[in-house]
Amino acid sequence: MEAYVKGEKDYVKGKTIKAAVMVGPGKMEVQQLSWPKLERGALILKMHMSGICGTDKHGYRGGIERILYGGTEAEQEIVYPTVHGHENVGEIVEMHQEDKNLIEYHGNELKIGDRVTMCPNVICKSCWYCRHIFAYPFCAHNTTIGLSYTSNKHPYVAGGWAEYMYVPKGAWVYKVPEELPDEFGALAEIFVVSATLDRAKEFSRLEARGFGFADAVVIQGGGAMGLMHIVKAKMLGASKIVLVDPSEKKLEIAKEFGADYGINYSKTSQKERVEIIKSLTGGRGADVVVEVVGTAEAMREGLEMTRRGGTYIETGSFVDTGEININVHRHIAAKNVLIIGNSNHPHTGYYQHMEMMYKYRKEFPFEKLITHRFKLDDAQKAVETSLQNDPLKVVFDMTM
Repeated sequence: MEAYVKGEKDYVKGKTIKAAVMVGPGKMEVQQLSWPKLERGALILKMHMSGICGTDKHGYRGGIERILYGGTEAEQEIVYPTVHGHENVGEIVEMHQEDKNLIEYHGNELKIGDRVTMCPNVICKSCWYCRHIFAYPFCAHNTTIGLSYTSNKHPYVAGGWAEYMYVPKGAWVYKVPEELPDEFGALAEIFVVSATLDRAKEFSRLEARGFGFADAVVIQGGGAMGLMHIVKAKMLGASKIVLVDPSEKKLEIAKEFGADYGINYSKTSQKERVEIIKSLTGGRGADVVVEVVGTAEAMREGLEMTRRGGTYIETGSFVDTGEININVHRHIAAKNVLIIGNSNHPHTGYYQHMEMMYKYRKEFPFEKLITHRFKLDDAQKAVETSLQNDPLKVVFDMTM
């Protein structure tokens, strides 16, 4: 079966592939991995850029933070050794001719040289969830690019922290528009996650649940994901947007993304933070609070900040971050709070979010979200840098 293969000047098919491999908790190695045999329905990309996600950081820390989709049919652990990286932009260098109209999300033709990104969730498309729930990949047999494929067996490089990446069969693939820089393509996935606020909009009716026009929104956590939620809240009509974070740098840059107020977590007590939110909202509390810190402890405080009948969105704990004590009456029942849990994002949303990033590129400095760039050879330093307070999005830039 013949494949489309780009010229020798661009790559040598069959050579080994340099990759940053997470061999275990706290340990990265730069390795040479085997070139994968291309299966029908799959792609091989020459990587341009790949981000370090909060989930990657959890895998690096190890322990219970390795657990994905805990308590569901899809429960699994982040594997070792593996090539991480699911916030990706790469250029197609190998594909099967028969697949040119079968891989792109809408069935459009793909060709050698196209830049693409992808939804990291690879689903079975046949279980109860795949057949009953549209848009969100709630698959009972879900696997995840960059997290679920070991690097010591085929396809070796099913993650973006490598010179070349294997995109598995069944992955949703999206063309990156020509006018969109690599940086925007690499940020597309985290912007799509902000669809949690679009979900909240669906509940906005007469009883003032969900997320309504001119609502006050609190974002817990000022990383790239938090700032993308600020952007989405602004686009959807929030009146007051408040960021809570321990980094003064993040609180400052958040203003450029639409935040009206910043609360420094490291310089205030929980009681003070809750009181500040109430003082900004007529004593009620925020209409919507979004947790993107990635710690279980943030939820209790976030619920304290939420008004009666308000909405709390939990999207920071993509992995198991442990347990907390919550007073069910005080925090949930008495408040009639709406809780939206989230560990996925809509595969339907990529093109819309890339289009909106380009449309609003002058209003929001998306390029500033990428604060650190590293080569694959500096993998250990890159991941450890991403664990610090001040960086926003840390990426591996294979074009450097």
